[in-house]
Amino acid sequence: MRILSARVRNIVVDRNSRRVSATVHLHASLGGQDRTISIATSAPITTPGGAPLKDRLIASAKLIFAMQTDEAALPEATVIRPAA
Repeated sequence: MRILSARVRNIVVDRNSRRVSATVHLHASLGGQDRTISIATSAPITTPGGAPLKDRLIASAKLIFAMQTDEAALPEATVIRPAA
């Protein structure tokens, strides 16, 4: 799996929970096929010493995508135990 590009869209700020929700569109190459995947994710508005918000949202979406158990999407990966 190789991520070719990532775009953050549909950004919603929830000041009460201090989180930002967004949809991340990942353009990925999987086994020679290009796919576009939309993943809903969220991240804290601020993190002391952390990466910029956009980078954290994209990283979260990549992790969600990589951890999915759809073997057709990730033929080269085996999920031993999903993250809690």
